[in-house]
Amino acid sequence: FFFSCVEVARASRAAAKSCRERARRTYPAPLCLMQHFQKPENALRRADELYAVGQKEPALVALHDVLSSKRHRTWQPMMEEVMKRFLTICVEMRRGKASKDGLIQYRIICQQMNVNSLEAVLRHFMQLAHEGAQAALELAEKTISDKVANLLDFDDLEAEETPESLMLATIGGSADSKKRTDRLLVTPALKFLWEAYRTVLDILRNNSKLEELYRDTAAKAFEFCKTYKRAVEFRRLCEILRNHIHSQTKVDPKWKDREPPTPEALQVHLETRFGQLATAVEMELWQEAYRTVEDVHALTLLMKKPPKPSSMASYHAQLAQVFWVAGNGLFHAYSLTRSYATAKSLKAAPSEAELTALASRAVLAALSVPPSSPVLDLNLLEYDLEHEKTKRMAQMLSFPSTASRATLLAEVVASGLLEAAAPEVRELHALVERKQVPLDLAAAAAPVLAKLAASDACGQYDLPLRRLVALRMLQQMERLYLTISIDKAADAITVLQWPQIEALLVWAVKKDLVSLRIDYKLGQLNQQRNKADAAASSEVRESLAGFASALDAVNQHLRSADLEKHAAETRARLQEAIGKSLEEEHQKVLARRLVIERRKEEQERLAMEEDKEKSRLKAQRQRAEEEEEKAKREKKKAKKKGKKDKQREKKKALAGEPPAAKAAGGSEEEEEDNSEEEQPAASSSSASAPAASGAGGSSAGGSRSGGSGSAGGASSSAAAQGGRAVGAGSPSGGEAGA
Repeated sequence: FFFSCVEVARASRAAAKSCRERARRTYPAPLCLMQHFQKPENALRRADELYAVGQKEPALVALHDVLSSKRHRTWQPMMEEVMKRFLTICVEMRRGKASKDGLIQYRIICQQMNVNSLEAVLRHFMQLAHEGAQAALELAEKTISDKVANLLDFDDLEAEETPESLMLATIGGSADSKKRTDRLLVTPALKFLWEAYRTVLDILRNNSKLEELYRDTAAKAFEFCKTYKRAVEFRRLCEILRNHIHSQTKVDPKWKDREPPTPEALQVHLETRFGQLATAVEMELWQEAYRTVEDVHALTLLMKKPPKPSSMASYHAQLAQVFWVAGNGLFHAYSLTRSYATAKSLKAAPSEAELTALASRAVLAALSVPPSSPVLDLNLLEYDLEHEKTKRMAQMLSFPSTASRATLLAEVVASGLLEAAAPEVRELHALVERKQVPLDLAAAAAPVLAKLAASDACGQYDLPLRRLVALRMLQQMERLYLTISIDKAADAITVLQWPQIEALLVWAVKKDLVSLRIDYKLGQLNQQRNKADAAASSEVRESLAGFASALDAVNQHLRSADLEKHAAETRARLQEAIGKSLEEEHQKVLARRLVIERRKEEQERLAMEEDKEKSRLKAQRQRAEEEEEKAKREKKKAKKKGKKDKQREKKKALAGEPPAAKAAGGSEEEEEDNSEEEQPAASSSSASAPAASGAGGSSAGGSRSGGSGSAGGASSSAAAQGGRAVGAGSPSGGEAGA
């Protein structure tokens, strides 16, 4: 008991020492003394008195002592007032660590009793920090007569001041007044506001009862980064949110009883990621937007039910913007098609004009995707890398793994997007996607392109569509001409200037879409001879095949009556021939059935004979094994008997008994041997034959032993019987009988 008391006292001293150390780090040294208040009202009154005379540090210490005291661990309404006054002083003094420590203590107090009080305190804290930042910005703007946007050109809020920067700021003069204002007014205010948002997110990261406040805080932090152009802080904020969801979903053996996030919590995190993606798109942080897309994919895998359609519609619209900036036209078009399908399935569906504009954008985006050659690139390593990258992205976004321009256009037509688009969009699709493109395609498509370029929703696709029209015309020129002058080609392709046509031609040759070469010396476009011959032969084959099909169709149309008459006569002849050969076919079927039955019987007979032969061989094998076993037993028996005879002869020679006694004793021993040999023979399967042979052996042995003991066989057997009879009556019966 004494040692336990010593340990308790030692632990108490260690706890008090750690508390003093924490207070010493948080507050100045003269103010670290603990103050004990019986009631929170007393501490609040004392703090107000100290605050009124300008002593903010002692007031802050007094309020912190109440929050960290063990006697005030039970929540009461006055504790909320104490906490709000504590946060107000922290905001005025810009004490971020002290405010975080106080909020942690207050969370311990009201976590089980009143969570709504914690929510009210956190919202009050963020409001105070935001108002303080706004006041500092207004004061800085009045001080140097400059706009707020020009005061936000510093890189990192968490960067520390170096001695060199402080020295330069001291001797800089009036030219550095703006930087001094930033350092004295703007930077501390924004830094404290940023720390306030981080503190609230850390307090709420594992609190399932305040998920809405967590989402609102993240939204305010996103708005802070967007308003004040804080790209570095936005990246850190995304990493903080990513770590929070990772800590909630990872499997840790130390926390076996921890429940996984609920579907509502996952939905809140997903909506937060949607806001994060929107902020990244507005701030043009495309790398962070791509990582946010990966986070959304990971969250959708954890969710058991699909997300809300309204959120997914805006998500696909943001994806389309990200892929457009990244230069991935294929996934940009797929995102727009998914956005249209999701928006159409909403309960509060958009108006017809909005749906038409969205469908027109989707069709134009699909047409703007650069065509690709069906021939694979010879650089297989580069092709596989690009293919795997596209495949992974398609899998992450639930797009088809075999995504291509052809499949996308087929899906656009099949899903009704083309019919829902504007008339000029349908007209352009019909012009550029036909098999035979006329050489006046540019003149026909120019009015449609001009009308689409004037539209706000479709103006971004003007240049890709003009390049598509020019590419179709170059491909048609390649089919028709071996050489064509540069001036004629430039005059025909009016949708682009010649430098743009030249760049397009170089790109198309690199992608193996055309085989033209520019000859500036002769001022013409030429084809390679081997490719020209191959293209010409292919065109000739296709033309001849189409011409033959057309002639066949005309012939059938002109001779339709004769063809019908000939077909009727042919049918009549076939029916008559079938009627005549019906009986013959029936007899052939019956004969074939008899043959089949005979073959079946023959197979059954052969199977039965085979089974009998197997049974016979098995029985023969069994008899051979039995005879072999019997021979082994006989051999063993003879060997044992010879051994016993030798032992008996030795005993007789050593004992020196008379002949009669020897004969009698020999007969008894023989009978004992015979009885011992008959027992294993009777237990075998063939009991009769071994028993008979054993009896014969015994009589033979008796006669032999009798012959050796007396002159005749009769006297020997009589002597043996007499010996057995007397031996049964007395121990010396053997000798008397003898």
